[in-house]
Amino acid sequence: MSEEQIKKPGPNELENGDAGMHALVQMLRVLFFCLRILIIFVFIYMLFSGMFRVDEQNEAMLFRFGALQSRVLEPGQGETSILTSGRWYWAWPYPIDWVKVIPAQKSVTVATGNFFLPWVNPQTGQSPQSEGPASLKPGTDGYVLTGDTNIMHSKWDVVYRVVDASRYYLDFYDDSDADPEQGKKRPARGADAIIRSLLANAVIQETATWTVEDLLATTRTLNDGTIENIKDNVQRRLTSLLEEVGIGVQVQSVNMLELQPPFATADAFAEVNSSSEKGRSEILEARTYRDRVILAAEGRKYQIINEAKSYQSRVVESVKADSSYFETVLTEYNLNPATMLTALYTDALREVLGKVSNKYIVHRRPDGHQELRLQLSPVPEKDKPAPVQQ
Repeated sequence: MSEEQIKKPGPNELENGDAGMHALVQMLRVLFFCLRILIIFVFIYMLFSGMFRVDEQNEAMLFRFGALQSRVLEPGQGETSILTSGRWYWAWPYPIDWVKVIPAQKSVTVATGNFFLPWVNPQTGQSPQSEGPASLKPGTDGYVLTGDTNIMHSKWDVVYRVVDASRYYLDFYDDSDADPEQGKKRPARGADAIIRSLLANAVIQETATWTVEDLLATTRTLNDGTIENIKDNVQRRLTSLLEEVGIGVQVQSVNMLELQPPFATADAFAEVNSSSEKGRSEILEARTYRDRVILAAEGRKYQIINEAKSYQSRVVESVKADSSYFETVLTEYNLNPATMLTALYTDALREVLGKVSNKYIVHRRPDGHQELRLQLSPVPEKDKPAPVQQ
């Protein structure tokens, strides 16, 4: 094509092209401005969406690309990977950072049915008490052996709370430990499975030291008079085992839910238990009587001692008073013997005459005659003769 055939643009076409370019530039400016605004909003969202606060009932752990992050505590307190309540924290959006919220100081109940029969009454939901198999199936029916080689069935549970979330959730916890869906069994792994196994070990070890009579009563008295409870002993053993494992939990209570002998020997155990209860009742009554008699004897002993001490004080004070009186009389007698003898004679005569009801006084007159005077006691009113009525 020759140059003549090329059509040059006219003035109108140049003006239309400049206008289109100008509109395109304006549109690009608007788009870039909106993009900047969007970037600012995204940055602000990322900045503030990463802020979070842990509730008082919970704790949290921060993972960055799957690695647990730790934070420095106050000087001298080291580091911790647990985010506690009362402070604000920041994290990158997922999948860079992931915050796992965990219950703080939560209480969990774990039950063990390893020592009980696996079948229950479908109508009541409880184990039957009057019917059952005549023999146990090894590997299926659960039981424990007592110290006197008796078989018992029991159910136990333990209530614990998490006190070291880092060890519990990082070293032992399995997400399947959470409440399973309805109709599904709990998985046999994780922290709950470990605690359940340790509880079973504690029950086996402790039950093997008890006789069946004491186990049925759930208490026993040692030779030194100490009274032990089977639940307290199992709890102590379980606490010791958990401390050895270092699972980061604290036992709150251990409970024995059910305890019963094998069904084949239930009647015999009931008779033995009844006799044991009667024996313990008689022993308790005898001890009560013994304590009552001892207390009465102790009270009588202290009463006799106090009376003897009181009599001793009276006698000593009387002797001291007589001694002081005789010393005074002796001093006066040494000064004036005749006067003191007369005074003592008069006092003795007054004391003697005061005890006599009838007194006879014999007096000698100056002319040599004697005069006899009788001073008779008056006749009491009750002894006077009644007047004679005419």
